Amino acid sequence: MNKLQLLSKGFINSYSQLFFADSKVFAWLLLLSSFVSPSTGVSGLVAIVSSLALAWWIGLDRTLISYGTYSYNALMLGLVLGSQYNFTPGLVAMLITGSVLSVLFVVWLNTLLAKYKLPSLSLSFLLSYWVVVLCIRSLNGIEVSDSGIFRYNEWYKIGGNTLVDLITGIENCPIPGFIQIYLKSLSAIFFQYNIIAGSIILVGLITWSRIGFLLSLIGFATGYLFYYTFAGDFSELSYSYIGFNFILSAIAIGGFYTVPSRSSFLLAIVTMPLIAVLINAFTGLLAVYQLPFYSLPFVLTVLLVIMLLQQRMHGKKLALVTYQYFSPEKNLYHYSNNISRFKNNTLFSLQLPFYGEWYVSQGNNGNITHREAWKNALDFVVVDELTRTYKLPGDQVTDFYCYNLPVLAPADGYVTDVLDGIDDNEINDVNLAQNWGNTVVIKHADGLFTKLSHLKKDSIAVKVNDYVKAGQVIATCGNSGRSPEPHLHFQAQSTSFIGSKTLEYPLAYFVSRQASTFTLHAYQTPKEGTHVHHPVKTGLLVKAFHFTPGQQIKWRVENKNSQPAEVTWECMVNAWNQAYFYCTQTKAIAYYVNNGTLFYFTDFYGDKKSLLFDLYLGAQKIMLGYYDQMTIDDTLPPDRFHHAPLLKIHDLVAPFYRFMKVNYRSHFVFADEVYHPKNIVINSQVKASVFNKEVRSRRYELTFSSGKLAGFKIIHSNQPETTVTCIE
Repeated sequence: MNKLQLLSKGFINSYSQLFFADSKVFAWLLLLSSFVSPSTGVSGLVAIVSSLALAWWIGLDRTLISYGTYSYNALMLGLVLGSQYNFTPGLVAMLITGSVLSVLFVVWLNTLLAKYKLPSLSLSFLLSYWVVVLCIRSLNGIEVSDSGIFRYNEWYKIGGNTLVDLITGIENCPIPGFIQIYLKSLSAIFFQYNIIAGSIILVGLITWSRIGFLLSLIGFATGYLFYYTFAGDFSELSYSYIGFNFILSAIAIGGFYTVPSRSSFLLAIVTMPLIAVLINAFTGLLAVYQLPFYSLPFVLTVLLVIMLLQQRMHGKKLALVTYQYFSPEKNLYHYSNNISRFKNNTLFSLQLPFYGEWYVSQGNNGNITHREAWKNALDFVVVDELTRTYKLPGDQVTDFYCYNLPVLAPADGYVTDVLDGIDDNEINDVNLAQNWGNTVVIKHADGLFTKLSHLKKDSIAVKVNDYVKAGQVIATCGNSGRSPEPHLHFQAQSTSFIGSKTLEYPLAYFVSRQASTFTLHAYQTPKEGTHVHHPVKTGLLVKAFHFTPGQQIKWRVENKNSQPAEVTWECMVNAWNQAYFYCTQTKAIAYYVNNGTLFYFTDFYGDKKSLLFDLYLGAQKIMLGYYDQMTIDDTLPPDRFHHAPLLKIHDLVAPFYRFMKVNYRSHFVFADEVYHPKNIVINSQVKASVFNKEVRSRRYELTFSSGKLAGFKIIHSNQPETTVTCIE
């Protein structure tokens, strides 16, 4: 992104930032609304340009400049000064000076609040404005504007009687009082006092977020009801900066900093009376200095609520937004989808502690020994096709298939305890005095240990304080301790002691087998009576999904309705080590993860008509090991594949009830060889449903050969089949 593009983006984002948005349409409408009073709008432009110029010249963070972080407070300062003072050279000088001051305050406040993970919101604007207005009172070169009183004169200068008649006609429309106050409160965010600016902002608000619009109504209505109940001053509510505090606070608390839900809406309602109390309190407090409170109640309320939620020890109903999409809908849909996709994922991954396929002879809550405080444990054995654990005659430990097989470290860590020297039992005998038998305990993280027991005497290959890697051989399976026949006992625990209580903790990835059907499990616990093994990787798929930064991929796209075209993607990595594809033609971006077991996409930005979006859908989740006829299921956020008109209706009820879903499935259908295939075909399908009834679908056929994704077919429901071939 060059300098002009970056500054242009920062300029327009300065407007949308006031509503926590990143919508260009909304931003342009906000810009338009600021020019209902032309002098106000021009003052805002001067302030933005001044703050962006300073931020660029000093060398502040380019990304934050493009987001409008350093300039939206200056915009507010420019708008309020433009609405209060005549636009003269003296005001321009003060606008530039005040904008510089606002940038300084932004950097200072962001630095102070960052360690508490708090936003500075419009605090910089408030401090800058108070300093500037106190300064102006001692200056004679800046005059108070009477445009608020004689505003028709300003419009007359622009469009004569025609424009004045048009505006007065709009303002005199028979609109209920509550709606008029609501629209004027919206316009007050941009320091306007009319329903025209409020109506323009309302259109932008609905375009950007239906949830945001609903929250704005609920917040404003709650504040309105509070004033009505306590006989507040409605004229003040109509013509000063009261209503917008309720509006912005409701949006921030109910849908921006928290994931929209029933609880977040309730929280927004509960906090509205607090804002009303702060409004009345600050009115009296700041009146001593003849200073307005403007957005101060909003700022304090939002900061207090965020701090409150950060201090919680329990409760999951109110989820703070951890990755900001700058849209309540996206915050909700992506949070819900990630909960569905990764609900069991753990920060630290454990794997099966053996090679090959074993059998779960006793699972969690097993009827033999896995009871009460020791219920979250697994016993593994090896069985034949008749589910026997031994070869005949089965009266010696060496007859058992799992005996003396390698036992592996389930994850990286330090060995904290080793018990060895205990003899193996005779078959059907047990050693109750040394219950756990030969054992190794490994620490993987604070509060996370694993214990592997009933190991073979003198087979333990590690000692206390040794560092082991996942998959490293640490011992072999034996029959020591309370073990009537050879098996491996495995458990997670929160302390390092042999005999510690068990901890419920899933395994990262494993494959279970029932007859000839294989199922991939992600962050689950194997069930008793299932055959399990590590996912077996296929070299062709591993190589096909191995992408390196800077690598270019070129495709030839063909269908019968258009001329063949070439599309180029580049593999890139951002500053947070997130890998993504970048389409040079459409500028679309698709983020992906390759964790060694799965390749999956995490997000998409850009044109949904681009070829990259089809790969995002078609290869949403692919296992890197071929299992004949295995299926992999996943979900996508509804805004990824549903038609926009119906989705916008769904947005209004989504915090309370979601009836739109998007499901994904990939299916292994062909491999020319079992162990080292040179050609593989995977089919996938994306289905959108409303009330569980399919309304839209798209199918894909992915072909792998020559160590890469050689091509894929796109099969739309009402469009010709598109063939995509990799040409480089």
